[in-house]
Amino acid sequence: MKNFINQLQGKEQYAVYAIKKLIAAQLNPLLIYCFGCKIVTHTSITAFNRKQRLEERRFTCDLLIITPENTVIDEEKRTEIQEMLAHFGTVNMIIHPLYFVLRKMNEDNLFFNWVHKNGMLLYDRNNSSQLLPAPVGGEIRQQAEQFYNEDPGMNNYLEVKLQPISRPEAKKESKPVAIPVEINVTMNGRQV
Repeated sequence: MKNFINQLQGKEQYAVYAIKKLIAAQLNPLLIYCFGCKIVTHTSITAFNRKQRLEERRFTCDLLIITPENTVIDEEKRTEIQEMLAHFGTVNMIIHPLYFVLRKMNEDNLFFNWVHKNGMLLYDRNNSSQLLPAPVGGEIRQQAEQFYNEDPGMNNYLEVKLQPISRPEAKKESKPVAIPVEINVTMNGRQV
């Protein structure tokens, strides 16, 4: 997903860029990750209208915004930002301070670890992403997909933990056992 912005069309690419820029200016966050985009296009074509083609687009993006410890974002500020962004579409913002995200990642929270691994990093102030632990491996993809399929609204994102990965035991190599072999050589009718 890290490169999914290339899959977006020009309007949506511009929207993601503008959303990032506005949020960075308003909230002064450390990190902004985009972990989901949804584009719904409705096209109507009719012979009874001069304008032959009518196209409606709805754009939604999901962001994880990581702020410095001393930043407090109240509901009024969040609403103000969402109103500023409304002409681009719907922007769902999950906002947490860095210490909270770090704690959750170290507690093996699936959401924060997976967004860090697969989300698109839109904004990184002062290389703040270096403060986060190393991304988890791709072996938890199945857990992440199951979590999302069971809870697409991700209402329980704070409680879901990584499950231990069970790996099949490696086959133990057995050392070849030396089997004694008796060799009898017969030359000219005589055993040597």
